[in-house]
Order: sequence, then structure tokens, then C-alpha cells
Amino acid sequence: MKGHIIANGNHRGDREKTDFYPTPPEATRALLNFIDLPQKTHIWEPACGNGSMSRILEERYKVTSTTLHNQGYGEVGIDFMQTKRRCDWIITNPPFKLSADFIKQAMDCDIIGFAFLLKSQYWHAKKRATLFSKTKPKYILPLTWRPDFGGGGAPTMDVLWTIWVKGFSGNPEYILLSR
Repeated sequence: MKGHIIANGNHRGDREKTDFYPTPPEATRALLNFIDLPQKTHIWEPACGNGSMSRILEERYKVTSTTLHNQGYGEVGIDFMQTKRRCDWIITNPPFKLSADFIKQAMDCDIIGFAFLLKSQYWHAKKRATLFSKTKPKYILPLTWRPDFGGGGAPTMDVLWTIWVKGFSGNPEYILLSR
């Protein structure tokens, strides 16, 4: 049981029904310190939830915030899988159970690039090996700390940012991100 707890975090089977886990501000700030997009960049945050990530993005960029389920922020009832918006970049913490679908959908958008916050072991799954080889990210950016998604003060999940840039075909660069 302990291995399951360490690898998967929530061991009680009581995951949030909509997979809503707000992104702590320091995780978004670490990405922005790395990526440093031009100030005129228009970002779409398609799983904005309560706006925790959108608010940080809005400090530097024009942001369109949408969400399927009402968590108190953004344009509600917008299904990312059924929608395309004009933007330069997509930056989000996708619902984990839909993350592969989110990656495929973002690849079909006419954008410069996209960045998704994922579990660190995300690319270790055999079922995602084809996705990884077909949609090579440019950067894989593990965080050097564990963000506290649940607010309980004892985070257990390692996460990383994965960044795709349209037209990139090389091997991903692996860079550690600090707070």
C-alpha cells in the first residue's frame, strides 16, 4: 500500500470528481520565469477552475480563461475538447484523466506552443509512449519541490511542466525548475 500512496498521492479513492486541484502560484511563476514570452502574448487557460493559474498569467499577459465546470472563475461551460480559441499559447494544468486528450487537442490548434503541468511520472507509462514520440515536447521541466495542490501542507506529488513548440522535432531538453 505504501508504494501506491507514494506513486499516486491520493490513496483513499476520494479524488475530486471533476479532477479540480488548483495550481499553487509558485508552480506557474516558475514556468513564467523560464519561458519569458513576449508581453503581447495571448494565452488561453482552458481548465482555469478557480483562476489560480490565470491570475498569475494575467500579471504579464492577455489571458482567456475558460472552464467546463464552474469553480468561480472564467467563462463557464466551455469544453476544451470541443472548442478552439484564437491565442498564441495554451498554458494549463489539465485534468489528469484527460491530459492525453488535452495534448492531442492542443496539437491541433493553430498556436505557437503550449505548456501543461503533469505528474512527473506521466511519460513513464507504456500507453503514452506513442503520444510522446508523435508529439515531442521541446522542454521537460521538473519542479525541484512538491507543490501543495490540496492545501494540507504535506504535498506528496512530484510534477513537471512539459512545453511543446510547433515545428520542433528534436529531442526534449530536460531542465530543473526552482522556486
